[in-house]
Parts: sequence; C-alpha cells; structure tokens
Amino acid sequence: MFCHLHVRSAFTFLFGTFTPEQLVRRVKALGMSSVAITDRGGLYGAVKFVKAANRAGIKPILGIEAPLSDGSILVLIVKNKEGYSNLARLITATKLAQRDVFSLDDINTYHRGLICLTGGRDGRAWKLIRSGKLVEAKEFLGLLKDIFEADLYVEIQNHSIKTDIEVSGELMRLAKKIGSKTVGTNAVTFLKKEDFIIHQILVKIQQTVHHRAISPLPCDEFYLKSEQEMSCVLPPEVFHAIGEVVEKVDFTMELFRVHPPKVFDRDTERLTELCFRNLAVRYKPVTLEVLRRLEKELNLIFSRNFSSYFLVVYDVVSWARNRGIRLSIRGSAVGSLVTYLLFGGPDPIEHNLLFERFLNEGRFDPPDIDVDFDSERRNEVIRYVFHRFKGKAAFVSTLSTYRARGAVRDVARAMGRHLGEVSELTKFLPYHLRPNEINEALKKLPELAESPLHEENELVRLVGNLSGLPRQISTHLGGIILSESLLDMVPLELSPSGFPLSQYDKDDIEKLGLPKFDFLGLRMHTAISKTLSYIKENGKALDLDNIHLNDSDTYRLLCSTETVGVFQLESPGQRQLLSRLQPKCFSDLMIEISLFRPGPMQAKMATPFIRRKHGKEPVEYFCPELKPILEETYGILVYQEQVLKMVAKLTNSSLEWADVFRRSMTHDRSPEEMEKLRVEFISRCIKSGYSRFVAEKAWKQISAFASYGFCKAHAAAFAYITYQSAYLKAHFPLEFYLGLLNSGQVGSYPPWVILNEARRRFPVYPPHVNFSRFEYTIESNGIRVGFCAVKGIGAKTAEKIVKDREAHGPFKSIPEFLARVKLSRKIFCTLFTIGAFDGLGNNEGKVA
Repeated sequence: MFCHLHVRSAFTFLFGTFTPEQLVRRVKALGMSSVAITDRGGLYGAVKFVKAANRAGIKPILGIEAPLSDGSILVLIVKNKEGYSNLARLITATKLAQRDVFSLDDINTYHRGLICLTGGRDGRAWKLIRSGKLVEAKEFLGLLKDIFEADLYVEIQNHSIKTDIEVSGELMRLAKKIGSKTVGTNAVTFLKKEDFIIHQILVKIQQTVHHRAISPLPCDEFYLKSEQEMSCVLPPEVFHAIGEVVEKVDFTMELFRVHPPKVFDRDTERLTELCFRNLAVRYKPVTLEVLRRLEKELNLIFSRNFSSYFLVVYDVVSWARNRGIRLSIRGSAVGSLVTYLLFGGPDPIEHNLLFERFLNEGRFDPPDIDVDFDSERRNEVIRYVFHRFKGKAAFVSTLSTYRARGAVRDVARAMGRHLGEVSELTKFLPYHLRPNEINEALKKLPELAESPLHEENELVRLVGNLSGLPRQISTHLGGIILSESLLDMVPLELSPSGFPLSQYDKDDIEKLGLPKFDFLGLRMHTAISKTLSYIKENGKALDLDNIHLNDSDTYRLLCSTETVGVFQLESPGQRQLLSRLQPKCFSDLMIEISLFRPGPMQAKMATPFIRRKHGKEPVEYFCPELKPILEETYGILVYQEQVLKMVAKLTNSSLEWADVFRRSMTHDRSPEEMEKLRVEFISRCIKSGYSRFVAEKAWKQISAFASYGFCKAHAAAFAYITYQSAYLKAHFPLEFYLGLLNSGQVGSYPPWVILNEARRRFPVYPPHVNFSRFEYTIESNGIRVGFCAVKGIGAKTAEKIVKDREAHGPFKSIPEFLARVKLSRKIFCTLFTIGAFDGLGNNEGKVA
C-alpha cells in the first residue's frame, strides 16, 4: 500500500491548506491505511492528527520539514519513542536558540530513532543536481548516510515539471552508490487539485500582509494523489521502500501519565504534614467529620500519585504570599478540603462543597488547580516559576484561527484590493462569525443588507476555505506545563516574553495528560491589595481574609445595589438581579453569581427562584427524596454539584459514577447519543425503585441544565472575593475607591466612572503640580486626581515633577516651575489647560 510520507498541513502556517482532520478523512476516502504529517519546523498539529487518525483506523506517522541554512529542507520522521523524544529535543534546541533553521550538527546529535528523507525538490541534493553539482550532491548524501545509516531514504518527486524525471533519475543512481533506498513523495500541500488557488491565496497573504519573501508552489500537482495516480508518476521500485518506512515506524502517541516536578522527596508525607498542621488552625475543634473528609481526600490523592501537583501549587503560592502577593484559588478545586487547608478561601465543609466534583475515583485526568494572582504582580510569579522549575516549565500555547472579518481582510488584500475597499467589505461583519458562515449571515443579518459582499461571490468562496485553518500560535492566558520529562515530550519554542512556549495547545496538553497549571491575573486582587495598603497607611488594621461572612453593613450595601466596583456585581444586569434577590447571607451571594450567567438568564431561572425565596411561590419537589439536595436553592437546579447528587440518588450509584455521567452530557453529543444516555438513566432510576414519571421529570431537568450549570465551588470562590470587595466598600469606601482608581479598569467600568461614583461621597481635587503624584492619592478626606489621568503625561514626567517638588519644596509660580522642571512645550500646555498651575502661591487646589 502506498503512503504519503511528505505532507504539509495547515500547520505549515499560511502555506498548507487543510487541517489534520481533513487530511485523515481524505486519506480514508482514498482507501489508504497510513499517512504522515511533516509540517515546517514543528509538531504543532501532531496531537490532533494522531487523534483523528486513531479514530479513523489510519496509522499516523509523525515528522517535520527541517529547514537548513541554505534554504533547503530535510524530512525527519519519528521511528520510535526515542525518535519522538529526540525530535522534540531537536526542535526545542533550535527554536529556543531563536533559529528558524536546523543545523546538521544538532540533527546529528538527535538523530537516533529518526528516519531521514532528503527533501525532494526542496532538498539540498536535488538543488545541487539541478545546478550540475553532482559531486557535491553525492558528498552531501554521504554525510547524511553517515548520520542515519539504514534510516536514510533518498526522496524523489514527479510533479510533471520539466526537470523532475531527470533529477529523480540522478538521485536514484546516487542512492545506489551510497547504499540507500529511494522513496517517492508528492510534497502534499493541498487535498485536491482545485485547492491550489487556496495555497496561492495563503502565500499571497504572506507576501502582502506579512511582507515575507516566499513563493507559491510552481503548479497544481502537489495534491493528495491516490495510489493509482502516484503509480503513474513514480517508478515501481520506490513503493517497496515506502512500505519499509511505514513498517519501521513503531510509535504510538499515548497519554504520557506524567507528573510535575518533585518539590519534596517524600511528597505524600509532606502533603499529609502540611494538611494536619493547618487543620488545627482552620477548625476549632477538629471534628470527626473533618477528619474523615481529609482521610478520604488524601487517600484518593495518594492512590493517583497526585501529591506533587498540590505541592507544586503550594510551593508557588507560598512564595507569592511571602512576598505579599494577593491570590485565590478558583474552580472545582475550591471544593477540596486539602486545597482549603493549603491555600485558604471558602470552607468546603461549611458551604457544603463536593470534593467529587474536583477529583473522584472515576476521573483519571490530573487535578486542575487554578490560581488568580494580583495582576500587577503576576509576572513576578511567572518569573519565579520558570526559575524554580528551569528546564521543566513552558507556557501552553493557544491556536489562532481565521474569523470572517480577518479572513475577508487578508484575502481581499491578497487579491489587490485597496484598504478603503477592504474596510467597506468587513464593515458590520460580526466578530465571532466564521469564514464559512458569511453567506448565511448575508441572508439573515439586516445590518449586512447593503454589504458589498453580496456582489463578491468569488471572494466569499475563497474566504470560506480558510475556515478552521490555523494562522499562528500565541501564548495561552495563564496555562503553564510543569513536568520532570518536559523536553522529551513537548516541542518548545520561544514566547514573546522570552520563556519557553509549547507547540501544543491547551486541548493537546489535556489529551496527552500532561500536568498543566493555570496561574492567572485578577485585577480585583490588585485593587484589594492597594486598598489594604491605604487602610494600613491611615493607621487602621484589617485582616480581610479572616472577616466574618455575616456582616450586616456589607449585605445592606449589596441590597442597596450600590455595587459599582464590587467584584462580579457591578453591571446594570447584575445590580437589577441584586435588587430582586436581596441577598442576606453568603449562600445567597453564591446563588446570585451562579444565576447571572447566559444559560440561566436565557432559561429565566432567576424568576422562579426569587419568587420562591420571597414566599411568593410555593417550593415544590417532584420527588420528596430530592428535598435535601434542592432545599438550599428552593427546589431550583442551580449547581452542577446538585446534578451529581440527583443522579447518584435516583440511580442508586456513587458520586463518582454520577460525575462521569454528568460530564458525558456536557460534551457535544448527537441526538442519538443523548437518547442512549436518557434510556440508561431512566432504566437505572426504575431499577432503583422510582417511577417512570420521576425518572422522566428528572431527566428533563438535568439534561436541559447540563449545558449551563455552574460549579458551586467556583461560585463560592468568586462569592468570597465579591464579599471581600463589598466589605471594603461598605467599611472603607475612600480607600476602596482609591484602590480601584489606581488599578486600571478593574471591572465593567473605566476609572472616570469610578471617580464620578466617588464624587457623590467625597471631594475630588483636580491634578495640580503642587499636590498630585502619578497615581490618585487621598487628600483632606477626599481624592486628589493623579497625573495618570491626564492624557500625554506619563510616569516619567510625573516622577520628574514630584522629585523636584520633594527636593526643593512647592512651586510658587509658573516661571519658577519652568526653571526647575524642564518639560516640552506640549506637556506644559497640557498642564496649563487642565488647571494644574491654578492657585500657585496660596497652597490651594480647586475642587473639581
């Protein structure tokens, strides 16, 4: 059977025209049993390719095109596990050295377990023969033979180009002289001949939009040909060697099941010690319930060898806390007693949070512990992580694919349209619209009724072909991989920030079972940190992380809906829901946050909940046994954890099985698959002694709820920060406003909205050369606007003014200011225009 061994997918960015999934479907349709993917300089699409190939019963072969310094390439194919590790290390060594080309010395270092093809028409040997340099070509092939020995295959091609047969014949003769076999390839770049135009457009985008010196392929023959088509253009003797290569490949990309770097030698003992040390601090007294819960959680963590995950996060969190960096845990991890003992936050026992939503016997994927840090200081944490785990850490990448607007813009420019015309073509196109959805949008959206795209059939057709194609990789918002064996498993390159970046994206990392940690930034932590520092400067003491969650002033503020600046509760919609719900306790706050989500709002879940809460509607349970599960939410399903408990109760199964069942409903399922789940659920309910009515009613609720249910642990994590921010606004409003103003845009509103809100309660003083600093400051029980609020006045200019003022005293006149502080005319005019010199000589600044 023939196999294409040299294939460039869309992960040869803006050159290849198809995704790995499309490649596999086409290979299957052509009746082939194996195929390779060999993208330029990386394994970007490898995981997606392997997943698609395994599903289709196609043997996946991994490799890359390795560009050399003279513009030629080699094709390197993974033969076995050692070869995969060596290829990953070769890519990493090249990319982290900021090189786009591979050196033969590095290739020699990492050659074991790799098969080498000579690159066909893009290879050095081919180019040397075309230039009449047969001796040099033989010497180069001999060099490769010394490195790869029997794993070197000379690569020929025939694209019906004039010199192809002649050069291929000479390559075959040289192959015999050095004792190597010859394979034939087609350097596949598009799936069908008619897709050549897509390749040309992509290359044109590189030329016109990205200004790269690159040429398109010379003809339309570089498509995925059938075995019969290839047998018409290649000599029969190359087919045996192709089969030999396929047989040699013995590598299966499976879940690596690896663990993060070891922080402590005896990780289970260390985790146990940390938990019990904090147990007496968090719980007074330590009850039997707490001890049993801790024992259950630790036993599961130990049985899964997950101790090191918790200890890595503990190491990073401890380092940050020792440096005063504010942080919190989010997500389902908040439901764990172990995470509470290690990191604090809401008490999972007090708030009835489920550990099984985080980890259970039915889940084998690594723990997902997400940490939010003070945004302004997150980079300090990131630098520590990469220093602490040097050689074992990398950012997770994210994949950028074309959206309709960007695709229309790039294709139109590639077709030579001027910028004004491009702007008209993209006007009113929805941001999230996919390229292949434009025709449908033109029919349905009234704002596109007059769009010139109606007359651009060819442009829209070409744009549609870019749907789903990757453009580039970039750095994921907060994901970091940490692993002892990282370099053997993941090809890396350099991120814009200078740290290693995985060529695999978030989905790939999860499929491989690699340890991923999300270290995110949260601006509210920045604002709270600054607020606490201002409170301390004013001689007041506050331990915000140990305040009671039943403060009447805080709930009075929340019920008043004066929540601009309060975490999660400041938008008009949230404040409207607050006024209806009237939260009186922390549980109400969790529910408020959970209900204000697209799914629950669309389903209008808030209305029956609020009516029941305020006694305007009876609380009913279609099954009395469900009352303990739904009582806290007045019979309304609000949390994912309630689904777990309902499923477990009605089917007489474990929470572990219930979680597996819940997650199976949340994935994209066909109607047929959902029907199978429904039948299984109802059958289990009936076997457990419940009526068909109860089973059908329960299925209707949980199946509808599965797509938008909110994790209760996550709600508790956010509600905790919400409560803290509301507490600060209720008790320390001036410091809180200042904290918000000096943290950029923290939530829904920019600083000027916060300032107008503050003006209702406190005097606000305008920028002034004798009083202002760069940031906003507290002055005379009011707020002095800082130079940061003045367009054109940067931190350096403000520092120059403040430094001179502190060294030589207040400015007494404008001429004196100009003599002491050297500023440009433009900056002086700005300061003069805003009144920053008003009152010089009388020590006063006007109230704004």
